[in-house]
Amino acid sequence: MFIPLSQLLTSDREGATPVARVSGRIKTFGDFHAEAEDICARIKEQKIEEVVLATTSSYAFATGFLAALQADCRITVPPNALPGMLAHFVGGTCPLLSDINGAGGVHQILIDGSQGATFTFKELDPDRSFLDFYTSGSTGMPKRVPKTLAQIDNELIVLNQRWGEELAGAVTLGTVSHQHIFGQYFKLFLPLCEGRLFFPQTFEIWEELLAAAPPGSCFVSSPAHLTRIPPFDPLPEETRAPVIFTAGGPLPFDAAQDARMKFGPLPTEVFGSTETGGIAHRQQENPRTPFTPLPGMQTRIDAQGLLSVKSNYTDGEDWDTTNDIVERFDDGSFILAGRANQFVKIEGKRISLVEIEKYLNQSEIVAGSAVFILKEEIETLVAVVELSPSGWHQLLETGAFRLGRTLRRELSPYLENAALPRRWRFVKQLPVNTQGKRQQSELNELFAGPGGPD
Repeated sequence: MFIPLSQLLTSDREGATPVARVSGRIKTFGDFHAEAEDICARIKEQKIEEVVLATTSSYAFATGFLAALQADCRITVPPNALPGMLAHFVGGTCPLLSDINGAGGVHQILIDGSQGATFTFKELDPDRSFLDFYTSGSTGMPKRVPKTLAQIDNELIVLNQRWGEELAGAVTLGTVSHQHIFGQYFKLFLPLCEGRLFFPQTFEIWEELLAAAPPGSCFVSSPAHLTRIPPFDPLPEETRAPVIFTAGGPLPFDAAQDARMKFGPLPTEVFGSTETGGIAHRQQENPRTPFTPLPGMQTRIDAQGLLSVKSNYTDGEDWDTTNDIVERFDDGSFILAGRANQFVKIEGKRISLVEIEKYLNQSEIVAGSAVFILKEEIETLVAVVELSPSGWHQLLETGAFRLGRTLRRELSPYLENAALPRRWRFVKQLPVNTQGKRQQSELNELFAGPGGPD
């Protein structure tokens, strides 16, 4: 039975209900309740009003999340738990709530599974329970996105409405972090509210996830992981996943078909952002399969094709304008045409960066690419290329300068001269975060010194 987060700790859910498999042991709802009590009592004892929540374990995150809200704390959720990121937020009046011992120095409340202290929970007022999510953004600088628990509850209700039946009883495992809102909702909060077991760790390697996964498990992944599924025999039909969720970037059509062959279902791509929440979903039966809005989500476009959305979990339940240009149909569904910042003016011409990448990626020597404007004294169109094995062979034979010229020649039948990159860098893997999103600051740094044809 689905129970909203705001009501979970005061609900009549059976204490023996499995919640998570932690270090080979099942944590029950009774354990979860008792551990949240202990954390809440320690927060209250220190009279804290705000905490930073960053953990390695999704189970620890969930206990810390609800305990902090029960203690009337505002929660800051950074995009990761790395020391440099935490330094932006942790301090004397805003300690770190974490299962990473010592990560907050003297300003930390440790989530350690203790069940000693007691606390009387109340049903949370979702409109007065506040959170600040931070996204790393394309530049790597943290960007604040405030939310209420009401927005989170409302979105989880919609996700349950759309996928609850398909997921009934399915254990959830993921290759994505719960510090990002997609992993948080699909890998952690949705199974928690629905009373389904989840694995709290982030699996980096498919073989390890598949070895741990019970038959019929739900997978929560990213395009970065789904494009790198190793060769193995398809899962037996009786053990196949009911749903594979993915988000964070476009999933190549071929990768979607490969996942279906090996796992069973076509991956369900969820389109949205931290700011808007989930907007729409699709399964790529063909490359032009449109995204279907989630229940209750309204869509519209302006004269430039820019998408706006509205639901009971968008900010103020009002229209929220995205940075996405779409082709919209009468039923509200749409096909992504690119992001507004993926169109640039070069030599007076409007150039699509996505189009350049599309033609680059058709080359047999290219495994992936990122094309962008490098803002120096003179703005320059540049490309970072992840090479295929044959690409690396050619790089060793001809050198970076000639390889860049080769790629310019391959592009020239499709693109005007203004759309041909002027500078190139060749890498083994494009820099992306755990959600598969490009790290623009790292891409820029590749051009800070020598390393390719200029």
